[in-house]
Amino acid sequence: MSNSNNSSSNNSTGKKVGKSFLSMFKRLFVRDKVELNVLDEEALQTPMKAIFKRLIGNKMAIIGFSLFVAILLFSFGGSLLFPLNEFYTELTNSNIRPSRDILNYPSELEDMNIVKLDSGVSFTVALTDDGNLHVWGTESNRDMEGVSQYILEIPREVQDAFIVDVVAGQRFIIAIDDENNFLGWGHALHEQTVISSDVELMLQLQGNPQIAGLAAGSMWSAILTEHGFMHVWGSFQAEQNFMVPFEAQGRIVDIIAADTNMVLLLDDGRIVVMGVRGTEFFENVPQELTNGSTQVVDVAVTARNVLALDEHGELHLWGSAIDGLNRFPEGMDPTRVIDIASGYRNFIALKDNGDIYVWGAYELGQMNIPNDLTGVSHIEGNAFQFYAMDSENNILGAWGNRGYIFGSDEFGRDIFARLIHGGMVSLTVGVVAVVIATVIAIVVGLTSGFFGGWVDHTLMRVADTIEVLPFLPLVLILDFAIGDMLNATQRLYFIMLLLGGLSWTTLARLIRAQLLIEREKDFVLAARALGVKQRAIMFKHILPNVFNFVIVNITLMYATFILMEAALSFLGFGVREPIPTWGNMLTSAQDTMVIQFFWWRWIIPALFVVAAALSINLIGDALREAMDPKAQER
Repeated sequence: MSNSNNSSSNNSTGKKVGKSFLSMFKRLFVRDKVELNVLDEEALQTPMKAIFKRLIGNKMAIIGFSLFVAILLFSFGGSLLFPLNEFYTELTNSNIRPSRDILNYPSELEDMNIVKLDSGVSFTVALTDDGNLHVWGTESNRDMEGVSQYILEIPREVQDAFIVDVVAGQRFIIAIDDENNFLGWGHALHEQTVISSDVELMLQLQGNPQIAGLAAGSMWSAILTEHGFMHVWGSFQAEQNFMVPFEAQGRIVDIIAADTNMVLLLDDGRIVVMGVRGTEFFENVPQELTNGSTQVVDVAVTARNVLALDEHGELHLWGSAIDGLNRFPEGMDPTRVIDIASGYRNFIALKDNGDIYVWGAYELGQMNIPNDLTGVSHIEGNAFQFYAMDSENNILGAWGNRGYIFGSDEFGRDIFARLIHGGMVSLTVGVVAVVIATVIAIVVGLTSGFFGGWVDHTLMRVADTIEVLPFLPLVLILDFAIGDMLNATQRLYFIMLLLGGLSWTTLARLIRAQLLIEREKDFVLAARALGVKQRAIMFKHILPNVFNFVIVNITLMYATFILMEAALSFLGFGVREPIPTWGNMLTSAQDTMVIQFFWWRWIIPALFVVAAALSINLIGDALREAMDPKAQER
């Protein structure tokens, strides 16, 4: 019986030993079967891996990182794709609403015969042979004083009329119907869309002749009667500049006008130049075009230049050298030309072989002629929009200014491009200021906390002095003191130094407090006992232990600096034009008219400032939680 019991006991012991050995084997070699609890898993991870895991598990951190990376790509990556000329302005395109539809003509025009087509600064109007008008593009100066009717909304009386002629001014449209009625709408502070009483009186004295032609600028309108007389009204300056010579009245067959200058084509093929005297427009006018020895059949004009086409297909060019408009493009033969056109800063010539030459300004896509154009018989358009037409007056293609994604500012500059480069400057200012403040804070904080005594006392009193300085009044005083001694680039460096040099005190105190705790720990005492130099103890042994704390604080400091730069630039004490920043782009929001009418000029930059500060704060909060294990326990 005892032998039986001993045998069963030995068997049981053997089974337990076998199970124990098998379990040990599994733990050693079959790792995918081993289940670790949370504490075991944390113990096997490196600190950086644990921090990273906590970060990617924080949804707000992911949002913050994603938003900040998007802002970085927008600013620094976008600057490579969208170069910026800081000194470029185009006042005619001021305050254009956000849009990319300026060249998108209605699809129904493809099956219609277009009689006439003309463009303003942000729109185009086409007249078809059925007497109807079609307008496309975007609004400018909408809801402001002087807007009789929105450009894109054709008035009912115009829709009901049979239109026979139409012209686009910079921001308005005028037309004539088959009953000789004058119609107009758009932005007309000088009442260009209604014939003035003086002109009406002149027409009555002439027996109310049929209106045979129209012309318009930014602040004036003109009509040409069937008897060859021209009448101008609008701004007083235009009426004075466009007083027709007596010998030309009654012989005018066409009016070709820029904003402040004009060329009249007479019935004998001569031209008469009118406008502001003393400008390049009036200089070097070929005598053969004014004395009748050469017959002119077409004329195109810009604000300072004239391009004339004679009966033999040869071009004549004169005027200002701005934008290179006083000379033909390299390799172009100015003969055998069949059509010419012009924009505000460009000339276009169509040769008899179908080649199209464009020269002048290029910033708004005026040189981007479509590659697939064939069968072009003439070019239409104006301002910064051009359209290639075939012999049946169908649109073959369009090029020029497509519009502004985020609109334009008061100087006609693209807000989208300025936001890109302004973001690059604002983010860079914040980074440099953070580096300056962090370096000062680390040196002062470590030195003060490690040495203590009179060193600590002196450095902390310096910090107290700087901390109590009123920041904004100090900036005002410094701005007044330096005045215009610094250019825009130098002011940029000055703002970096100012932000970094006055904002290190809080971080220095926090580093000092942490160091007071760390310096009493055993590893510091051991390093001292081994004779390690004090500088090495501070920077190689103590600093790494407080570095997590520093990273969190400089992240939050970065967001603060971006907001501070925006505030200073907004008030006019930070980075100034022409260098763009998100802050100085917000300066226009001080104008109530901008707030009321041009929302895109202040809301969009403000959103970028808020998005950048928010994303950085989200990252900072996430880092603080990830680097503080106790935060996971709460």
